[in-house]
Amino acid sequence: MGRGSRRTFRPIGTLNQMHVQPSTSPDRLVLTEAALAAADRVWRAEMRRNYGPDGVLTYAFSPEGQGDLGTSLRRTYEARRVAVALWRHERHRAPRLVT
Repeated sequence: MGRGSRRTFRPIGTLNQMHVQPSTSPDRLVLTEAALAAADRVWRAEMRRNYGPDGVLTYAFSPEGQGDLGTSLRRTYEARRVAVALWRHERHRAPRLVT
Protein backbone atom coordinates (compact mmCIF):
# COMPACT_ATOMS: atom_id res chain seq x y z
CA MET A 1 0.00 0.00 0.00
CA GLY A 2 1.28 3.45 -0.90
CA ARG A 3 1.50 6.25 1.53
CA GLY A 4 -1.19 8.90 1.18
CA SER A 5 -0.28 12.51 0.67
CA ARG A 6 -1.26 14.77 3.54
CA ARG A 7 -1.27 18.54 3.34
CA THR A 8 -0.84 20.63 6.40
CA PHE A 9 -1.84 24.26 6.55
CA ARG A 10 -0.55 26.85 8.95
CA PRO A 11 -3.45 28.94 10.16
CA ILE A 12 -3.44 32.54 8.96
CA GLY A 13 -5.88 33.72 11.60
CA THR A 14 -9.10 35.09 10.17
CA LEU A 15 -8.13 34.39 6.54
CA ASN A 16 -7.77 30.68 7.25
CA GLN A 17 -11.03 30.50 9.18
CA MET A 18 -12.94 32.29 6.43
CA HIS A 19 -11.49 30.03 3.75
CA VAL A 20 -12.26 26.80 5.59
CA GLN A 21 -15.71 27.69 6.95
CA PRO A 22 -18.01 28.71 4.11
CA SER A 23 -20.92 30.88 5.16
CA THR A 24 -23.52 33.11 3.62
CA SER A 25 -23.20 35.67 6.40
CA PRO A 26 -23.13 39.29 5.17
CA ASP A 27 -20.43 39.91 7.77
CA ARG A 28 -17.96 37.91 5.68
CA LEU A 29 -17.44 40.86 3.34
CA VAL A 30 -16.65 43.05 6.34
CA LEU A 31 -14.25 40.39 7.66
CA THR A 32 -12.47 40.05 4.33
CA GLU A 33 -12.14 43.84 4.05
CA ALA A 34 -10.60 43.98 7.54
CA ALA A 35 -8.28 41.07 6.75
CA LEU A 36 -7.22 42.71 3.49
CA ALA A 37 -6.53 46.02 5.23
CA ALA A 38 -4.42 44.26 7.87
CA ALA A 39 -2.49 42.17 5.31
CA ASP A 40 -1.90 45.26 3.18
CA ARG A 41 -0.56 47.21 6.17
CA VAL A 42 1.87 44.43 7.06
CA TRP A 43 3.07 44.05 3.45
CA ARG A 44 3.53 47.83 3.08
CA ALA A 45 5.52 47.95 6.31
CA GLU A 46 7.74 45.14 5.04
CA MET A 47 8.20 46.97 1.72
CA ARG A 48 9.28 50.11 3.61
CA ARG A 49 11.64 48.04 5.76
CA ASN A 50 13.25 46.50 2.66
CA TYR A 51 13.22 49.41 0.23
CA GLY A 52 12.67 52.61 2.19
CA PRO A 53 9.77 55.07 2.26
CA ASP A 54 9.12 54.86 -1.51
CA GLY A 55 9.34 51.05 -1.67
CA VAL A 56 5.66 50.52 -2.42
CA LEU A 57 5.58 53.19 -5.13
CA THR A 58 8.80 51.94 -6.71
CA TYR A 59 8.48 48.15 -6.46
CA ALA A 60 4.84 47.20 -5.79
CA PHE A 61 4.17 45.88 -9.30
CA SER A 62 7.59 44.38 -9.94
CA PRO A 63 9.11 41.07 -8.83
CA GLU A 64 10.89 42.94 -6.03
CA GLY A 65 7.49 43.61 -4.47
CA GLN A 66 6.96 39.88 -4.07
CA GLY A 67 10.25 39.17 -2.33
CA ASP A 68 12.39 36.06 -2.64
CA LEU A 69 11.12 32.63 -1.59
CA GLY A 70 11.34 32.10 2.14
CA THR A 71 11.61 35.79 3.03
CA SER A 72 9.35 37.81 5.25
CA LEU A 73 8.49 39.99 2.27
CA ARG A 74 7.30 36.95 0.28
CA ARG A 75 5.20 35.71 3.19
CA THR A 76 3.53 39.11 3.60
CA TYR A 77 3.03 39.39 -0.17
CA GLU A 78 1.37 35.96 -0.28
CA ALA A 79 -0.87 36.76 2.70
CA ARG A 80 -1.93 39.97 0.95
CA ARG A 81 -2.53 38.13 -2.34
CA VAL A 82 -4.79 35.61 -0.58
CA ALA A 83 -6.60 38.42 1.26
CA VAL A 84 -7.26 40.22 -2.05
CA ALA A 85 -8.62 37.02 -3.62
CA LEU A 86 -10.91 36.30 -0.66
CA TRP A 87 -12.16 39.89 -0.60
CA ARG A 88 -12.90 39.82 -4.34
CA HIS A 89 -14.73 36.53 -3.96
CA GLU A 90 -16.89 37.84 -1.12
CA ARG A 91 -17.52 41.14 -2.90
CA HIS A 92 -19.00 39.25 -5.85
CA ARG A 93 -21.09 37.02 -3.55
CA ALA A 94 -22.45 39.91 -1.48
CA PRO A 95 -26.06 40.88 -2.18
CA ARG A 96 -26.39 44.06 -4.21
CA LEU A 97 -28.42 46.90 -2.78
CA VAL A 98 -31.12 48.06 -5.15
CA THR A 99 -31.77 51.80 -5.05
